[in-house]
Amino acid sequence: MDNIKLKLTPVKMFHPKKEADNRNDFRIYSCTSNNGEVILNSYNCFSIKGVMQRLELGTEYTAEISLDSVDPKFGATYNVVTHPHQEIPDTIDGQRDFLSTMMTETQLTELYKAYPDEDVIKLILDDQLDHKKVKHFGEKTVKRIKARIEKNIEFKDILGKYAKFGINYDTLVKLKNIFGSMQLASQKLDECPYVLTQLNGYGFKTADKIARAMGVQMDDVERIKYGIRYTIEENEQQGNTFIYRDELIVTAIDNLQIDQSLIEETLDVTEDLIFIDDKISLQKTYNAERYIASSLIKMHLESPSEMLKFNPEEFISEIEDKHKEILKNGLTHQQKDFFRMIQKHKVGLLVGYAGSGKTQLQKFLIELLNKLKLSYVLLSPSAQAAKVTKTYTNFDAITIHRKIGYGAPKEEQENYVITEDFVIIDESGMTDVFILSTLLSKIKNPKARILFVGDDFQFLSIQAGNFLHDAIQSGVLPITKLDIVFRQEEGGLLDIATKIRKGEYFLPDNFQGKKLFGKDLLIHCVQQPDMEKGYKHYYNYLLSEFTPQEIMVLSPTKKNKLGTVQINKYIQSVVNPESHEKLEYTYGKNKENIVRVGDFVLNTVNMYRKINIENKEVDIVNGDSGTVVNIKFDDDKKSNDEELLESEMKGIIVEFDTGPFRIDFSNAGQLLAAWCRTGHKAQGDSAPAVLSIVDRSHKFQVTANMLYTMLTRGKKKAILLSQAETINFAIRKVESKRRNTHLCELLKQGVSINE
Repeated sequence: MDNIKLKLTPVKMFHPKKEADNRNDFRIYSCTSNNGEVILNSYNCFSIKGVMQRLELGTEYTAEISLDSVDPKFGATYNVVTHPHQEIPDTIDGQRDFLSTMMTETQLTELYKAYPDEDVIKLILDDQLDHKKVKHFGEKTVKRIKARIEKNIEFKDILGKYAKFGINYDTLVKLKNIFGSMQLASQKLDECPYVLTQLNGYGFKTADKIARAMGVQMDDVERIKYGIRYTIEENEQQGNTFIYRDELIVTAIDNLQIDQSLIEETLDVTEDLIFIDDKISLQKTYNAERYIASSLIKMHLESPSEMLKFNPEEFISEIEDKHKEILKNGLTHQQKDFFRMIQKHKVGLLVGYAGSGKTQLQKFLIELLNKLKLSYVLLSPSAQAAKVTKTYTNFDAITIHRKIGYGAPKEEQENYVITEDFVIIDESGMTDVFILSTLLSKIKNPKARILFVGDDFQFLSIQAGNFLHDAIQSGVLPITKLDIVFRQEEGGLLDIATKIRKGEYFLPDNFQGKKLFGKDLLIHCVQQPDMEKGYKHYYNYLLSEFTPQEIMVLSPTKKNKLGTVQINKYIQSVVNPESHEKLEYTYGKNKENIVRVGDFVLNTVNMYRKINIENKEVDIVNGDSGTVVNIKFDDDKKSNDEELLESEMKGIIVEFDTGPFRIDFSNAGQLLAAWCRTGHKAQGDSAPAVLSIVDRSHKFQVTANMLYTMLTRGKKKAILLSQAETINFAIRKVESKRRNTHLCELLKQGVSINE
């Protein structure tokens, strides 16, 4: 059957039920039309379906459709061939009808009082309309209407052209933002569909599927180049910064499904790669490592001429005398060496295990900096780590992202600089090469000093790089290593954590039952079928002493009945159950996710320079936690002349440390329940009480490093629910600290940034 081009008016949206739930722009509308070719049901309607922009109900659109099916009860359903669009009318009456869908009746009346006989749409497009002449009109209103008119003009043909390939409305908008105009975006897309990989959510495989549908051949050179870069990017997801040539070729053959000879021919002419012997890196990644190495070496070489003006021995005596109650036996020789290192070197590493006194030394360092009247900043890779640093040092700490404006618009990047005299980076093992290289480039104080603090038995960075390990292994940078663990003799949590780190067993494989270690660690070994009942028992037990926000429940995985998702649902039912008095919002494909007023949540997306409910500019970053204080389903009021304020818009209101912030319903997925989290998510964080759940089914995920990290999050009390054999299996499985990176060698070589 031939396609039908017609005018139609959507009267009801069938899918999605709520606009916020739509993830891929697939929509179904019931429509009316005067076109005699369409098959109508008993209500004189028909349905259209497909990937399309949101349509305004009651507004007439022009579209091209094709018959999909006819249901005896519900009538005909048509596929959208070209996206519905509004024709831009020429007559005054036509323009008035067209504009009526974009503003209130009052605004429309006042607009035509001010401009009764003119081409209003042309005035708006040419920026010739003076909004001050029109009552109830504001500058934002004019900009919004202009943007919508332009979308109709630009997208009229382009939407239909690409919809059949699965390229939706939002994707085209994002490409337009990159290339400046829809015409240029379309041209780039036609030349090379792999430009889609510049967008979040479009990996090589998704873009390749579209490119193949658009006619790109398997042996197309650009396809092979993008496939090669994708293979290297995949390797970076494992933390590596380079891949060996042979491994790259084998993996690329699998990804591209072409002959090896084609990959080898293309590899050496692929842009944006660095070749060092048989090691291949993305140029941006290699440049980041090179910049880190050259910056730190430069700082280190300047050290002899810029020693801090204080006497380490006198300061050590002063600290020991001032803090006698804490330092009953004085500072250890390792801790004393730390202050000697600080005096001599502009860059240094402070590496120590849980309970070795890293935090205390940072507090003493801050005392020294205050005494010397030097400015300083405390930075952490995550929001949780920043909170912990602030708690235990009593000084403000912020995330690296927030300090350097990582992810902020390019035009605002120059506003983010580091001018302090001393930079302290806690949990530095979590920093990837991109964050660290950007941080170093932001240091504008030529006399600045930098200290990296970390525990080299904890997890490595999630992204590419292995900074702490590489810096230690290079032997180039000064380091203070703390391996004397205080309170270990008490036989509690820190003693067990030390045993795990050293690979020492403390339970026989067949042990069952409870065992108390010191005053702060309880290990209960139960059979696998009793794990679910066990964690519920201990969570309720901890609630008798701690608040829900003071209890951190940890699991190695998100999935299954002992994963974070199911555990969080249980905790929500206990500490924040369903109630007629509490608003809640359900979302997800099967409405399986519920966020409720009173929930403790974790944000997982960086949002910079945003306006919160109190009309303050704030940064909300990955790892910020807060409490849901309200859920607004309807706008409180409609503004005639300006956009609604944040406090008036619908969404989920979360009270963060920076104040109340609104999360749009469409972004609800970026909020995770924070009562239970994975071991990786907990790194850098701490809580008064920790309940760790490590089951036999978790053997693939759990390692000695994870077990160590999970237990050491507890500051007052820790409970480990597991099986003895599972604990011993984890102790034997130490996470490899080796990654394929260039940084160690670059530091050893003393690479110059100008080479």
